[in-house]
Amino acid sequence: MAVYTVLKPEAFTRVAEAFGLGTVQEVVAIPEGSINTNHRVLTSTGRVFVRHTTVRSEEDLRFEAALLTHLTESHFPSPTLVRTQQGQPFLELEGGRVSVFKWLSGEELKRPQVTAEHVELLGQELGKMHRITHSFGGSRNNPYSAAQVRSWLEGLRRHKDDEVASVAEELAEHLERAERARDHGLQPHGVIHADLFLDNVKWLADRVGAFFDFEMACRDAYGLDVVITLNAWCFDGGYRPELCRAFIRGYQESRLLTQVERENLFGHALFGSVRYTASRIRDFHLSPLPPEQLTRKDFRTYLARARALDAMGPAGFLQLLGL
Repeated sequence: MAVYTVLKPEAFTRVAEAFGLGTVQEVVAIPEGSINTNHRVLTSTGRVFVRHTTVRSEEDLRFEAALLTHLTESHFPSPTLVRTQQGQPFLELEGGRVSVFKWLSGEELKRPQVTAEHVELLGQELGKMHRITHSFGGSRNNPYSAAQVRSWLEGLRRHKDDEVASVAEELAEHLERAERARDHGLQPHGVIHADLFLDNVKWLADRVGAFFDFEMACRDAYGLDVVITLNAWCFDGGYRPELCRAFIRGYQESRLLTQVERENLFGHALFGSVRYTASRIRDFHLSPLPPEQLTRKDFRTYLARARALDAMGPAGFLQLLGL
């Protein structure tokens, strides 16, 4: 959610006409994220979220649209996609594709606000989502596989920035340990969110209002989604045991982790830490965009997770989770 493509006022007029939104009254750019250009748009029929992407394929967007429809029909709190007046899930515009979503009510938590009660509820909802997506027939491979991350690191290891090159060398070692600790064939798989950070959840008072930003959703191991979420919510300078255990407790109230899933959690968590360290170097640390167009995220916070995991090992990680 950053500003990569500057859209002129007439572009939003065209969007409003195509999606039947009425008259455009206000457009506000949202300078956050790493892939898309997003805006909050107020029209005569209400407020909407307008996303412009130049990197996501037609197949990706149709997969996302079908997934959101499945979640909505299953009464899971998720975004409502607005289709064009011709019934299409996106509009070709300005060298990319535009998707429109109804504006979500609620607030996003900041890290100091997060409590054990919050993450237990979060875990419950993630477990529910995994039960629901088990019956979803759509398929999309994870675009951020180990092979993809390995290729990123190969490039970063040759970077002229000494810190970047050194970190990439370290991450390559962590990645190999993560892959040795993961068995890709035996775990329960289904469609996962794959990016459930604090800024991808809306809260209505003390309950989850909605999960959103499903652009990275794909078919992969449910356990990977569990620890990507745990890494995002339960680490603040170090892993917080009370949050980790509350999150896992909440998840298992909705969906029990199998023994093989438990055995793979460490590998998934270490892989996720490497993946986000590398992508933050690429998308934020090395980005040429000015601050008004991109809210940066420090890769070092995810490097700290990788180092903490490497130090505790699989047994220590399961102990941290109370498993």
